[in-house]
Amino acid sequence: MSQSSVVFKGVKRGIKVYIDANSDMEQIMDELERKIKGSKHFFVNSQISLIFTGRRLTPQQQQNIVDLISREIEVGSITFEMANNGLPSVDHFECFDGIEEGMTRFVRGTVRNGQRIYYEGNVVVIGDVNPGGEIIAGGNILVMGTLRGVAHAGATGNHNAVVVAFSLQPTQVRIGGIIARPPEDDDVKPSYPEIAYVKDNVLVIEPYLPGRGK
Repeated sequence: MSQSSVVFKGVKRGIKVYIDANSDMEQIMDELERKIKGSKHFFVNSQISLIFTGRRLTPQQQQNIVDLISREIEVGSITFEMANNGLPSVDHFECFDGIEEGMTRFVRGTVRNGQRIYYEGNVVVIGDVNPGGEIIAGGNILVMGTLRGVAHAGATGNHNAVVVAFSLQPTQVRIGGIIARPPEDDDVKPSYPEIAYVKDNVLVIEPYLPGRGK
């Protein structure tokens, strides 16, 4: 009997999903889809976290998995804990050159007032961060929506981390120990993504232009 390319195992933090490093990616996606569809009843009205491990995935492969899961079920969070194995990333955002992609937590939906998300790696929010919401990450923070709350990247002291949002309107941005707040009289909001990073010990916010990097 052939070895399964995707194995689910219940752990204290949620469900650990082991991805076989030797399996074809198409085979992995097909088997993952079958198992997710076959277990839909298990995820009804639950906020279970999925932790993927066992194989290094590019950011695009991670996003494909997030898209697949989001179409089928609702979960509390999706985390990728992948070994580097000395291999370079095949597909990445150039602005994320300060920290290897490594561990990434995907938060699906809006981070609401009073909600606090902490993760030692990178945090990707597929939604908005409302005023009163807070994201704290040891790595980078990417908000695929509007950031109106607090974002603290590089919380463990890494000033190479960045904060990127499709619409950057935070109450506070912090990278490492450096803090910036938007001007109180800034009524005109940019219609393009922006990136916040540290340059010469100053937190800089500027348009994020794909391919340009920091």
